[in-house]
Amino acid sequence: MNNLLKQKINQKFVVFDTETEGLSLTDSRPWQLSWIVCKGEDILEEHDEFVFYDDLNVSEDAARITGFNKEKYISRAKPPIEVWKKFASYLYDDNNILVGQNVLGYDIYILNTMMRGISIQNDWSFINRMLDTKALATALFKDIKPSGDLLSWQMKLMNHREKGLKTSQGFLLKQFGIDHDPSKLHDALYDIQMNYKIFRKLIMQVDV
Repeated sequence: MNNLLKQKINQKFVVFDTETEGLSLTDSRPWQLSWIVCKGEDILEEHDEFVFYDDLNVSEDAARITGFNKEKYISRAKPPIEVWKKFASYLYDDNNILVGQNVLGYDIYILNTMMRGISIQNDWSFINRMLDTKALATALFKDIKPSGDLLSWQMKLMNHREKGLKTSQGFLLKQFGIDHDPSKLHDALYDIQMNYKIFRKLIMQVDV
């Protein structure tokens, strides 16, 4: 990736998100894994998968935030290995750039838990193709230019703490004047649809 990314009109982006049992980085499993394939202003594909666990235990807080519905979950959930293999075909495609909100701070750990649960050997070869909108927003608001390799630069931005700095998805949607329904946020599919709109705004202003 280089600073002409915004000019690559044929570049495909895979935007993804998870919804999980709880908030732990080490053992929360994803019960929803959604991703979309985008190019330019268009969404080319949408995938919204529920992941079946017979011992799923969604915390009260997680259920409240995500609107978890047990009946819907049971009717749609598929075996973890089936969902993983489908998602992995996009994740490990070197032609795709991966995008998400706080994916470097949260979702990569959730993917690790998912891989561990189905005895898949960890393979982080995809991580250098990731762009985190939380990091890019920090770069934009604090005027921090890219330096060194893209992953290390983003990780530094993810750890940047400053009073008054806001980079949540809800805030970014308002900041960029993007029409959205706040009541639908924290559904993985809706989140990534909105996140791609945020990403499109960010890459026009941040040189990645």
